[in-house]
Amino acid sequence: MRVVGTFHPSSSVSRSLKCTLTADPSLEFLVIAKTDKLEVHSLQPEGLKRECVLDMWGRVVGLQAVPAEEEGRSHILAMTDHPDPKLILLSYDVKDGVASLTPAGHHSLADRAARQAEFVTDFQVDPSGTVAVASCYTGKLKVVTVSDGKLDTAFDVSLPELNLLAFTFLHTGQEDRYSLALLHLNHRRQIQLLCRDVDLAEFELSPVHSNILLTATLSDKTFPSLESPLMLVPIPQHETDADEGDDDAPAHRGGVLILGGRKILFYEHSTQEQQETRKEKHRRLSKRLASEDEAKAQEAKKKEKERESRRIKPRASVKWPWAAVTAWTAVDAERRRVLLGDAYGRLAMIAFDDGKMCLNLIPLGEASSPTCLSYLSSQVLYLGSHYGDSQLLRIHPTPFANATVDTLPIPRGVSSVPPSSLAGSGKGKAKATSGVGDAESGSAREGRVVNTQGTFLEVLQNFDNIAPIMDAALADIDGSGQPQVITSSGGRNTGSLRVIRTEADFQEQARLDGLIGVTDIWPVKTHSAEPIHTHLVVSTLRETHVFAFEGKDAIAHLDPSVAGFTTYAPTFVLGNISRRVVSASGTSSYEHSSLVVQITSEGIQLVEYEPTLLAFTKVGAGWYPKTVGGEYAGREIVAAAMSPSQFVVGLSGGRIALFNLGQKDTVQLLTTRTFPDEICAISCQPYDPSKHYASAIAVSFWGSNKVAILALDSSPPLATVCDTALPTLPRAVLLHNFGTGGRPKDPDFHPHLLVGLADGTLVTYALRDGKLHDRKQSGLGNAPASLSVCDVEGRTVVFASGARSSVLFWDRQRVRLSPVSVKDMIKGVTLNTAAFPSCLAIATSSALLIGTVRGLDKMQIRTIPLGLDSPRRLGYHAGQGVFGVACTRTTPDRIGDYEEVTGSFKLLDAHSFQQLHNFLCQADEEPSSVLTLPAHGSGMSPAFVLGTVYIRPEEREPSKGRILLFSVSSTEGTRGANVRSLRTLASVDVGGCVYALAHLSENLIVAAINTSVVLFKSTENEAGESTPLTLEKVTEWNHNHFVTNVVIDGERILVGDAISSVSVLKWNERLERLESIARDYGPLWPIAIEGTGNGLIGANADCNLFSFSLQSVPHRTYLEKDGVYHLNDVANKFVRGALTSTDVAEDQVVKASHVFFTSTGRIGAILDMNDVTSLHMTALQRNMAKTLTGPGGDNHTKLRAPSTPRGHTDAEASYGFLDGDFLEQFLAHPRPEQFMEGEVEAERITLSIDAVKDVLVQMQSLH
Repeated sequence: MRVVGTFHPSSSVSRSLKCTLTADPSLEFLVIAKTDKLEVHSLQPEGLKRECVLDMWGRVVGLQAVPAEEEGRSHILAMTDHPDPKLILLSYDVKDGVASLTPAGHHSLADRAARQAEFVTDFQVDPSGTVAVASCYTGKLKVVTVSDGKLDTAFDVSLPELNLLAFTFLHTGQEDRYSLALLHLNHRRQIQLLCRDVDLAEFELSPVHSNILLTATLSDKTFPSLESPLMLVPIPQHETDADEGDDDAPAHRGGVLILGGRKILFYEHSTQEQQETRKEKHRRLSKRLASEDEAKAQEAKKKEKERESRRIKPRASVKWPWAAVTAWTAVDAERRRVLLGDAYGRLAMIAFDDGKMCLNLIPLGEASSPTCLSYLSSQVLYLGSHYGDSQLLRIHPTPFANATVDTLPIPRGVSSVPPSSLAGSGKGKAKATSGVGDAESGSAREGRVVNTQGTFLEVLQNFDNIAPIMDAALADIDGSGQPQVITSSGGRNTGSLRVIRTEADFQEQARLDGLIGVTDIWPVKTHSAEPIHTHLVVSTLRETHVFAFEGKDAIAHLDPSVAGFTTYAPTFVLGNISRRVVSASGTSSYEHSSLVVQITSEGIQLVEYEPTLLAFTKVGAGWYPKTVGGEYAGREIVAAAMSPSQFVVGLSGGRIALFNLGQKDTVQLLTTRTFPDEICAISCQPYDPSKHYASAIAVSFWGSNKVAILALDSSPPLATVCDTALPTLPRAVLLHNFGTGGRPKDPDFHPHLLVGLADGTLVTYALRDGKLHDRKQSGLGNAPASLSVCDVEGRTVVFASGARSSVLFWDRQRVRLSPVSVKDMIKGVTLNTAAFPSCLAIATSSALLIGTVRGLDKMQIRTIPLGLDSPRRLGYHAGQGVFGVACTRTTPDRIGDYEEVTGSFKLLDAHSFQQLHNFLCQADEEPSSVLTLPAHGSGMSPAFVLGTVYIRPEEREPSKGRILLFSVSSTEGTRGANVRSLRTLASVDVGGCVYALAHLSENLIVAAINTSVVLFKSTENEAGESTPLTLEKVTEWNHNHFVTNVVIDGERILVGDAISSVSVLKWNERLERLESIARDYGPLWPIAIEGTGNGLIGANADCNLFSFSLQSVPHRTYLEKDGVYHLNDVANKFVRGALTSTDVAEDQVVKASHVFFTSTGRIGAILDMNDVTSLHMTALQRNMAKTLTGPGGDNHTKLRAPSTPRGHTDAEASYGFLDGDFLEQFLAHPRPEQFMEGEVEAERITLSIDAVKDVLVQMQSLH
């Protein structure tokens, strides 16, 4: 059984909406739809503040606000996409200070018998907010009325316009009149604008066109392409003092803007008189059509067709100089100004002129490619994107930057005017002369494109978006053992590589170089009650250094003669200590003091800060083995630890000694115990930080490699509570409580034993009931591991340091491990000084760092921008430390103009991501696949294989491509630097597109070319040939429609046919041919596949995951489908491996197997679960599905059932996969025990609830 979990959620933004969700009109909100979730942000003076998030069980394709029952408040109406479209009403509520979105009703839009809409799946709400119309099927609309903040009547209406391109409600200005403007493609393939009224009384659309808007046929020259969606923007009526009869008057009756073509058109509403006239003409025409006179009827039909195909001139228009418009938002309620964004992120504002009836287009600047725009307030705009980062932008009234450069390029054929010409758009004489110099027709209907200079856009905030992911790789670039995810993301003008890893970010504020061989560090206060640290003590292998913080940016190294501490020897432990006070009754208490204890190999020493001398001085006699004599004379201290009132030292010969502070600052010995093994490390830390003493200590030993926990309050003292043996030397131990409770009875009491081994392994145990449980281990490199306790972002954490570092903290009922971006860390401590408040001091192998750690367990995303170069495929060559990235570049141009597409293959350094070489493809050639070869990749050894295709518009199927072999060559640069570049080793022409490549053996490459699987062999050429190597075709297997996937799984070749299904081949070396082992003949439509060892896993075009296993019977091997699961997203890539170098538990029942990547930016993990556990988890998922439903009343079982173009199938349920994200809700549910019982006895889960939680925690740790 496999488990599907999410590592990075979908980040693509599909819709955004500004609205008022509370009764307070001054508090406004921004609602953002991210594929499968809704985020609600409040608009605050400092920016956006996220209030709540709601997971949607479906892809959100529509978002609108409707009035709630309470005046001034709105609800959110969202629409989800196929296969189960719904309208879902959501209410924003705040309870006990916690905000949430609550489902307030829903309507299903699903129709199994209807055909899905080809062009538009969306819904619109009329200006009054009382009627919503949804389009998701061809030839029909769903009408839903909204009453008192609730969804009311819903009914279907037939739509004669089958190829609907866009629709919107018009601002009719009449109560109870709901008119829909419709843009559709008629039977003549002409784009036509018309209007129909929604008749709520008769439950239908008006059978005749509404007269409020003239039916108009739009020019093919203005709208040359339907590749990008067209848009309708309803404009309300605008009144001025101008005369009604003046055609140039800026007043208008309202209408609709048409976006998406080479012009922006404004069609105005008809006057009441015009509507009555047309109504009368239609009545007479209908009468003639019904006439018994055949000649009159035919003439009437002819006239009707002429009227429908009539080209009506718009009231106003303006040329659109850029690519297709993809998003718009109104600046004001009257929609006199509308912001537009094109496919390449070029933003402009279209404004109705105040002097005459025309449109002015004002460029603003360039941003990410928008899918939605929402104007917030005070010139601040939210831009949601699918191809780049979403952004918060400020629009400045004057140029913000680049004041001497054109704001946006205006192509030839589009005339423009300077900004000064807008000043003449007034009344009277100014109005009469405002057209002078207009390069268009000179008509008042024609608008003006303003040629501004400088960018008016300032990016206030970027929101990371890694969609769409076209390809990806897992790579341990820095050798830390923590894999990084590298994705080919973005597109259009925001192509990029994204490097993603989960780690805490260390922000360095100060550095002290030159400290070599540091073993430990301690911050010191002049008084234990003071919040500020004044000194820092650093111990090395040979001596101890004392530093004082002086001023804001000075750290002074104190001379040993005035330091007060022992500096000629290394220190084991040091820290402030409380003074013990004994009352007259004999009871002890502790009070803050200026005492500091230092323990070295020679003994225990007390020093005290003297304010008059501004220095530390020695006090008391201390405790020294040589001075004590007797049985201690020949012993020295080999390890030590302390609590605020206790000191524990390990003496040579295996003796543990416990001390505390006696009266008059004396060090008194309390008890000892001798062990057979030498002591290696000690931990003495109270479970409760508010206490001055510890009740248990941890000790590790040489030789036996044991770790023992000893009780300090036992009888006899230092009795062993429990112990454990480890495979290598335990160099560091720590007994730490990750919870806030200080006693075993407290619910948040989570004591753990942490052990750092000499080989860099970190081992953790949970301590419960005096026994060690839940052993887990993880690697920190090959250097000995050390442990230290620090405060990070207000919580107490543990730093585990080896060759690499990690932070351990308590989260989601388990110890979580988050890597830290600090290498070779020795120790970390909390530091709070006047210059460095709430910081950390970190000792590395060569320096002392001071800074802060931010984002525990936060996903760090590094962006390598590529601009117009959109990465499509990538490969990582570990031996050469480089990435090979195949890119396509589309030059932005005006819609309808020829778009030039070029291809390239870039060589990037894996650490700096600096471009080392750029191989340009030939004209009309684009890269289609990349393969990394395992050889060393230099000289005659190829590192990368590039597959290409020649795109020719006249061809229905590609007829030509190339396969190229590259190695990475190194030459000496001009300044002696090593310069790396690509060297072409071989190139061969093939008869089609090279969709995929795979490496079979040392010199055999498998290529998917159109319908064939072709095997190539690389051989060396003779001297004098154009390339060192040549690729020879060995054999071909041609039994498919379109082979788009080829994967090597051991000795098998897995083949994915995009139109059919999957096959398994093998290479018969003796016969030199490819042979079919097994094949699936079902209509699967796979997009991506990957091997599993004995089968394959993949994803198809219907957003399903599937898996097959190879089964053998006598004389035959076949593919058995053993899993199917509706992912609700398109997975483009599968990669074998794990996302994290997670803890490995002894009782691990879940293991990471694959990582998948989707077009919406989701990164997920596929986990393998053993058979016994999967039975219990399947039962748990079944029980949870009966109680937990989605916002639209969705059933989880139906949600994950496989989908087809007609919707979810009733004949087949999901099997072979479990929903990990859904199951993990069990951990946060207030009453999880109800899911264990089930509805009947047969549904009861026999596994204990703690065992279930342990399994779910293991799942969480893997994604």
